[in-house]
Order: sequence, then structure tokens, then C-alpha cells
Amino acid sequence: MRGILTKGIMLCIFVAALVCAAGSAGHAADTVKIGVLDPRSGQNEPFGRTWFAALQFAADEQNAKGGLLGRKVELIAEDGESKPDVATRKARKLILENKVNFLTGGQLSPVAIALARVATSSKVLYFNYSGMADEIQGKEFTPYAFRVCQNHYQQFTSLIMLLAKTPYRKIYSLQPDYLAGHSQDKDLREELPKYIPDGKVVGSDFHPFATRDFAPYISKVIASGADVIVSGTFGSDLINLIRQARSMGLKAPFPIFAPLGLHPYSIGELKDAAVGMYYTSEYLLNVNTPENQEFIKRYHDKHKDDKDFLTQWPFSDPAMAILGWKMTFAAVEKAGSLDPEKIIAAYEGFEWKSPVGMWTMRKCDHQVLLPMYGGSIAAGPNPYYTFPWEGSKVEEFPADKVSLPATKEYNPRCP
Repeated sequence: MRGILTKGIMLCIFVAALVCAAGSAGHAADTVKIGVLDPRSGQNEPFGRTWFAALQFAADEQNAKGGLLGRKVELIAEDGESKPDVATRKARKLILENKVNFLTGGQLSPVAIALARVATSSKVLYFNYSGMADEIQGKEFTPYAFRVCQNHYQQFTSLIMLLAKTPYRKIYSLQPDYLAGHSQDKDLREELPKYIPDGKVVGSDFHPFATRDFAPYISKVIASGADVIVSGTFGSDLINLIRQARSMGLKAPFPIFAPLGLHPYSIGELKDAAVGMYYTSEYLLNVNTPENQEFIKRYHDKHKDDKDFLTQWPFSDPAMAILGWKMTFAAVEKAGSLDPEKIIAAYEGFEWKSPVGMWTMRKCDHQVLLPMYGGSIAAGPNPYYTFPWEGSKVEEFPADKVSLPATKEYNPRCP
């Protein structure tokens, strides 16, 4: 009798285990997990903070529609620390332990490249809304990665087209000393003669990441006779650059063309010292379309009571993440599957109407093609922040004018 009871108990335990396992599998099947790897500490933490708020907004709106293919979208975040080795380790953890369906984030280009390599080895799709070096979709191309934001060519070509509308012709190139900075300097030099034949780069430098003392660089700018600085730096580096430039005699509105500078973290610190800074971006709050105004309202209605002013408006950086993922959700819905190969097939050549124009995913390099917008920081009141912000005048640059040529030299897959 005791043996029979023991066998019966064991059978019940086994059946219960099967039921629990089935329940867990069912729960997992009802969820689409996205592994997020942005900086959540250090000097780049403000960027990670605004991006996560953006991703949560995109996920919440998708879930309000019934989810993705009927499954709830869930974000699982890890601190990538802006370091390729850390991001690689944590991406593997997200894939192996958290069983994420997709990877996203990255911020710096070397981190984006590292995440694309992890995605390739794991056959998991990676969607990049922040790493912008041209090489990511060029020589570092993998079919398992899509860039759903602007690249440096788009940024700097539109920036030069914006510069062409001003009287400034003597340019000093000051870039961060890593892959992205060298890519930016290359694009500046190659595109400048096409749009400003009388423009000249009178000097150039590359500064280390997290530079505190820009005085040696600014002294060279002054000695060169430059009438404008073009810089791809951002965050605390940009704050230090502009503050020290102003203190050394390059007073506002001395122009600094810094496409990555349009972040309230930077402008809020600089205040009036930021006036005279020009920028280009795939998204501006002042792009005046009904769709954009409605998008801004939806986001602000959700975040207007945030104590953190960085998350109150969908400025350029969070908008890149929101719109990039909305396009991605639409492509996955077109695929009708979470299978990476089916999504790749559906996304290549995919067109999506964003609130700021038509976006197209180029087939050969998985780079989104989109219109770019430019303007300058204006003093005085604005509808968004208590410090100077986007000027009301917006210049538009069509997608076909600012897209990186699809050559075999850039990416062998391209025609």
C-alpha cells in the first residue's frame, strides 16, 4: 500500500510539474521580450534615461492596440555602460537567461557593432536607434541588424546643406576620437565641396571621450581664424566645449554646428551659451505636421507631470527610439511572425509613414532612409522648456538628397 501511495504521490508531482511548465511556456509565448542595452550609469546616463522612457511609451502604445501579434511587449533593461565588452556580456545574458526575442539600444557606435555581432551569433535581431557610424551598416553589416535612425552621413550632409545657407565658410572640425568621430570628419570633408565650393576646413582635431579641458583645442580654433566649429561631440563633452569656448572669447552667437547637441540635458546646462548652436536631426518638435503635433500631444499627456524634465517631451533622441520601434512593430506585423528570417524578408524595402515624413528601410544595407531637419537654438520663450530651445524656423532636407550612396565600396550587398 505504501508503495502504491508513494507512486501515486510521485505521479501527482510529475503531472503538476508538467502543468506548471506548460503554464510557464504559455506565459512566455504570450510575451514579446525586448532586451534594452543603453547606459544607465555614468556621464551618458541621461541619454539612457530618456531612451527608456521612449521605449516604454512605444511598448505601451503597442500593447494598447492588443500587443504585437497578440502578445504583450515587455522591456528588459540592462546597463550597457557605453562599453562594448559590458554590453556584449549583458546581451548574452538577456538572450540566454531572459530569452529575449530582440535586442535594442547601444548608444555609442562601438557598442552598436558589438551588439550586432552578438545578435548574429545568436540569430536574434538587433534594432539600433542610436549608434550612427556609417560603417555599422557598411563593412560591419549583418542581416540580423537594422538601423532605425539616421547615420552620420545623413546628419553631416544635411548639416553641410544647412551651413551652406549661412555666410560661414572657414570651418574647424572638432570630433570625438573614436569610430563615430572619424566617420563624421570624413563625411564633412567629402561632402563640403559638393555644397559649399568656397568652404574650407582650416583645422581639425580629435578629442578623447570625457574631455574636461578643451582649452588647447579652442586655442587652435582661434588661431586658425575659423568662423564656425563643426563638431559631432555630445553630452558633457559638448557642455565643456561650449562653456570653455564662450569663456575664451567665442561668445554666443559664435556658431557651433553640433548635430548631436539637441538634448535638453545639454541645453539646460548651457542655457544662453547654447544660442548660436546649429543642429540637424531626423526629428524636431517644430516640424509642423498634424501627425507630429498629435504625436507630441500623446507623449506629453503621458509625461507632463514627470518631475524629470528630460522625459516631458519627445525631443530628437527619444523620438528616434519611439518612431524607430513603431516602424519595427509595423514590419513585424507585416511579417506575421517573430521568426527572424521572416522579419528580415518583410523589413527589407519596407515603407512606413512617420509623423515627420516617409521612412524606407533600404534592402541592401538595412539603413532607414528618411528626411532630415535643421535649425538653430533660439533665445527667449518656447512652448517646451524654460531655457533656449529649437527655433521656430525649420529647414527640411529630402531623403533622396541626404542618403548615403549605396555603393559596393560601402557595402558589397549594395548594387
